[in-house]
Amino acid sequence: MTSSLDKGKGQNGTAITTAAGPAEINSDPISPLGSTATLSAFPVEVQISSSPKNGTAQPSLPADEVDVTDPYALRGQKRDKDTYRKEDSGLSQRRHKKVKKYYNRQNALIDAYLNSADEEALEVEDNLKNGGKVRFAVNASFVCNFCLFIIQLYAAISTGSLALFATAADAFMDLVSSIVMLVTSRMAATPKVHKYPVGRKRVETVGIILFCALMTTVAVQLIIESGRALGHGPPDSKQLEIIPIVFVSTAIFAKGSLFVYCFLLRRYPAARIFMIDHRNDIAVNLFGLIMSIVGSRFLKVWFLDPTGAICIALLILWSWASTAFEHVWYLVGKSAPQDFLNKVVYMSITHDERIEKIDTVRAYHAGDKFYAEVDIIMSETEPLKVTHDVAQTLQRKLEGLADVERAFVHVDYDFEHDVFEEHKALYEKTKPKPARKPLAERVRGRLSIIGFGPDGTQVNSDASVTSSADEVQQPAQKKGIVARIFGRR
Repeated sequence: MTSSLDKGKGQNGTAITTAAGPAEINSDPISPLGSTATLSAFPVEVQISSSPKNGTAQPSLPADEVDVTDPYALRGQKRDKDTYRKEDSGLSQRRHKKVKKYYNRQNALIDAYLNSADEEALEVEDNLKNGGKVRFAVNASFVCNFCLFIIQLYAAISTGSLALFATAADAFMDLVSSIVMLVTSRMAATPKVHKYPVGRKRVETVGIILFCALMTTVAVQLIIESGRALGHGPPDSKQLEIIPIVFVSTAIFAKGSLFVYCFLLRRYPAARIFMIDHRNDIAVNLFGLIMSIVGSRFLKVWFLDPTGAICIALLILWSWASTAFEHVWYLVGKSAPQDFLNKVVYMSITHDERIEKIDTVRAYHAGDKFYAEVDIIMSETEPLKVTHDVAQTLQRKLEGLADVERAFVHVDYDFEHDVFEEHKALYEKTKPKPARKPLAERVRGRLSIIGFGPDGTQVNSDASVTSSADEVQQPAQKKGIVARIFGRR
């Protein structure tokens, strides 16, 4: 995101307008922050203006009445349920739901702006409170996957069911993947500053990608084996015993319990990936058990067993491939969501009164968390000590956000420049391509080559071209229509 935002200017977004004091905020029920947004999920940004509105000076409060923690009086602009119910009483039920969703999002944004300064302390407190729970979730998932692989392997061998072999293979890959996640989580928690100056948090993202790669590999293998079984025809009849059913049912219950536990801790990357794994395993084991029972009890539908295995494999493939691509883009450097950029803009513009403008704000993934870059504008007469201290405190403040791994703040005195000149060009500049002629004109040109007029009628080439019979050779007139259209002129 690039902007030139000052205490007098901003671009698309929120609607906070101030003079010398707190905010005057549009009270439009569809845009409580004065946003130009409609009910769609339009990005909300902080837009601060020191210029009079419609030529009229805006009211301001005395300096001693301004809340330092909320200089634009956002807290008073939150809408509770009773307020928007009265305002939207005449709306249809569908539109009322959209309005409710919009206000809930706006309230969440205001809370995020106002609580941004406390995120670091809250994160430390949260780690002290829930760090042990996350470690327990990872370790318990590993132990559970090991035990379930043993009992599911026994169930698959004793029955010969391809669907149960699919669940056993899935359990084995869960075991291997759990080892990968366990190792990468411990590596991320034990930094080596001299070898890895900015820590090893991104190794957790690499571990997730490896996890997904292993799971997609087993899914492809299951599809191949199940297709081969379908080609061989009906297998020898073999009744499904009660013990394998009990074992698989135990696996489903254990996975369900771990899914609920990890779901409560889903904001942590390791717990979230295990939550997805347990969710998939519940569906895989349940579906595999049903297909195995039906395929063994009813010989006329023997194909349900390998077909169920293929369905399970496709579910595994889709789930983990999509997760892998999501985290690959995190490593590539995908941009942060618009709401997060808005919060960074708000924190920067309200950080210090000596910051005159916000020139540029960027935030992008470096693994699961973000790197944030902010260019601020300060007066060229400010001493170096002042500019350094303001930039450093802002940098430390941004790094206190729960989603930020590193922050970089650059101070400039000029904002009337091309922001792309500050760094090496990412891509080579190429000469602009000449403008193409309109499609109709290009078609007429091609038709004229092969002897057709604009209306589609054939035109005698002798009428437009005068040549002697000796100059025009007969073989040349038998050229194919494709060659005549796309050949060289």
